[in-house]
Order: sequence, then structure tokens, then C-alpha cells
Amino acid sequence: MKIRPLYLAVVTAAVLLVPLNGPSAAQRKPKAKPPEMHATVIASVTPQSITITEDKETKSFGITQFTEITVNGQRASVNELKPGMSVTIGLGGDPTKASRIDAGGAPVQPSTPGKSR
Repeated sequence: MKIRPLYLAVVTAAVLLVPLNGPSAAQRKPKAKPPEMHATVIASVTPQSITITEDKETKSFGITQFTEITVNGQRASVNELKPGMSVTIGLGGDPTKASRIDAGGAPVQPSTPGKSR
């Protein structure tokens, strides 16, 4: 059996170009980390203002008679807003005043070391 040089060159090139173990470590893409989720929670509330914590940053907004407040989807008053609740603040024309406050969830209770439930 006579092997043709062109056939031999094509087969050799094909074998050398196909990696045996898939892409090398340098060619592999690292797995993408999931995005970090940061909760926005109420830090404190007074009848005139709300302070929130977002991404380890504290921000305060004024509350007016025109601020729409909901808790768990139901119309509410400022007295029903509690520290630890998750919150979304809507801003209107004045970025220092909340035009809408949507709060939800039960306030997060800090754990006390040494106590078990």
C-alpha cells in the first residue's frame, strides 16, 4: 500500500490541530460570578424623614404630606414603616424628598449571641 504524501500531510495537520483535552487552561473562560445583591432597608423613620441603608451607604429623604406610602402593596402611613423593612424610594422633582415609599417584608431582627430559638 502506497501512502500519498498529500494525504499524509492533511491527516498529520488535522491530528495536530485538534486538541486532545479540549481548550487549554489559558483559553478557558473563568466562570462569571453572580451579581452581588444588596438589600435596601429602612435604617430609621421619623414623621418628617426616612433614612435608608443601601450598599453600605446611608441616605436620608424628606417625607411630605404628598408622599405616597405603601407597605406590602397596601396604602399605609409613616407610622407603619419600621427599621429593617426592605424599601424602594421614588423621587420626584426634588431629589431630597421621597415622592413614593414602597416598603415590604417584616423588619429584620438582629440576632442575640448565646440565645437559641
